[in-house]
Amino acid sequence: MMKVLLLQEMSGVHTELRKALREMNMQADIATLGDFFKGYNSDINLGNPGIGYKNAANRFYQQIKNIGNFKKYDIIQSISPAPYISFLDSIIDDFATKNNKKVFIAAGSDPIYLNFVRELDYFPPHIHFDRWTDEERQIHYKKFIKKLKNSYNKIVPVCWEYKYAMQKAGLKPEDVIAFPIDTNKNKPVKKDNQKIKVFHPLNRTDLNYDFKGTLLIQKAFENLAIKYPEVEFISKGNMTHTEYNKFTDNVDIIVDQCYSYSYGMSAAYGLAKGKIVLSGLEDIVKQEKHYAECPVINIKPTVEDIVEKLEKLLQQREKITQLSDESRCFAEKYHDSIKVAKKYLELYQSI
Repeated sequence: MMKVLLLQEMSGVHTELRKALREMNMQADIATLGDFFKGYNSDINLGNPGIGYKNAANRFYQQIKNIGNFKKYDIIQSISPAPYISFLDSIIDDFATKNNKKVFIAAGSDPIYLNFVRELDYFPPHIHFDRWTDEERQIHYKKFIKKLKNSYNKIVPVCWEYKYAMQKAGLKPEDVIAFPIDTNKNKPVKKDNQKIKVFHPLNRTDLNYDFKGTLLIQKAFENLAIKYPEVEFISKGNMTHTEYNKFTDNVDIIVDQCYSYSYGMSAAYGLAKGKIVLSGLEDIVKQEKHYAECPVINIKPTVEDIVEKLEKLLQQREKITQLSDESRCFAEKYHDSIKVAKKYLELYQSI
């Protein structure tokens, strides 16, 4: 039986993949600090995620304690550029797990992504842009490239932007592997009422770094609410994944984010539930296999564009059922977690 350790979590990617791998008779475990308010479960505790000396000491203790456990896995797959505390990172990678096969999932704000995403016409604002000087950014960038080359066998991007950045850095990432979604659990359900609901999921409280474009989306909502008082426009966040899943049962349209060229995990969940999704899907992205068929409606980071795309939908409400069916069919074809897990299994076996 193949044993896979999934290091850290981001928006449920590893949680969905773990379930599918287990259904395929593999041992798959998650080791994490937690994903804060979203409430994903972990098999191996890597310590408390909070700040302060006590939490730092707890992380050190938990990670030292589990080094022996890491060695027993055939595959170690990290979705974080720094899955361990900095003091232990190179020790675990270079010595304790030197003989393990390793996969890096490019899905977050790693130094390579941060270095190249700013070459695009638009991109999400990141706190690291202000936190690091240009010199510091280059130090992190070079250090991370060295780590990927020396410690990882494969790089898997989950979005177009990450493949773009890795290629710009001279690396050879795999093709994008779609987000895994349990389409049996996440599926369309009958709404409680007939009122049209448009929803924007929040994932940042500090809008100085407005990652999803919340300020633009909320302004678009305000403008449209005046013209369409019969439609409910909702921005809501700080929900656990279970709460989020239940809440989205009763919405029709999800406006996820407007600073991205491709879409994220929230959008994929929405597609599986038959929601009409507005997010990133630029023409250049559609050259990447599954994106070509994707029904996500592309939005740019302007209030005018968001209003235009939403208003077109609201003026053609008779098409909502058809568009909902298209979302569901796409998710079943490309995001079904078993289909996605088989792609990961092929990847593991190729190492």
